[in-house]
Amino acid sequence: MSTSPGPAAVLRSSSPLADARLTNRLAMAYLLDAVAIFRGEDHLLDALLISAISQANVAPITRQADLQVTYAAPDAAPPDDMRRPVSVNALASSLNLPFETVRRRVRGLLDRGICEPGDGGVIVPTRVVTSPEYYRYTFLGYERLRAFYYQLRDLDLLKDLPPASVELGEDVTPLRTVARVANDYALRVIDTVMRALGDLLTGIILIEVLRNNTEHLGPDLRGGEGLSPDDFVPDALRRPVSITAVARRIGLPIETVRRHAAELLERGLCVRVKGGLVVPTQALARPAMVAFSSENLANLHRMFAALSQLGVLAVWDQLDRVP
Repeated sequence: MSTSPGPAAVLRSSSPLADARLTNRLAMAYLLDAVAIFRGEDHLLDALLISAISQANVAPITRQADLQVTYAAPDAAPPDDMRRPVSVNALASSLNLPFETVRRRVRGLLDRGICEPGDGGVIVPTRVVTSPEYYRYTFLGYERLRAFYYQLRDLDLLKDLPPASVELGEDVTPLRTVARVANDYALRVIDTVMRALGDLLTGIILIEVLRNNTEHLGPDLRGGEGLSPDDFVPDALRRPVSITAVARRIGLPIETVRRHAAELLERGLCVRVKGGLVVPTQALARPAMVAFSSENLANLHRMFAALSQLGVLAVWDQLDRVP
């Protein structure tokens, strides 16, 4: 007879592991929302390529706090001569995608005028990142990250953040600073997904299934204090999701999602139950998935540490105190 604790015994906890599970759950919801905002009507791979190109272009700015402040506001886009071109080969390597896939899609972005050729590579030019469409989705992403910050802060899930090392002006909305820092986090998560699962779309589909399984759960449902399947939120509380719903939320063809879901089923990372797919606790307790979660927490802390040092969190805390 099993002596494992029942569901009620593993749901409420304030241990570091339980907090980490909740943080990861909220982080994956944020990430998928951010990807959906940035994707718009584009194919997911095009959106990720635009993001990776833009981030590579402004890497010198991202690494210097003074330049992050200089180019923080919505009307302070870096000029094209500050954008460092990135090659197709470097993009394919960084995203672990086939060279020909990246080459073909970059050619499409060039044809659409979203990218321009540069010295040895491509850039997303200033005219694109100052367009009304850019402002719309960047502001939506900014607000989604701000809401995510308040969520984590109010649940006391952000620990040991460094103090601000620079000060933003009171009238500055650090839209571009936040976009660069958030973009860096998203690309780091993608890299972690690739190393854990070997395929980008398979990983994103897995995360989307997991998000749908657990997004109805409240913050008090965190799991127990260990790493065995019995310490995770029980499978019985996870809501299954259909392949059609996953495809709709990610913006991929149903057959593409079906093909990748079949691989997840074969690998035991998903199971099929009445109503759709579930990522089971047995899969979440695997060493590779535990390592993925741990690395995501490190990347998340890195993002919020950067936002704190750049004075963004101080701005957001002040806004939250305005009646």
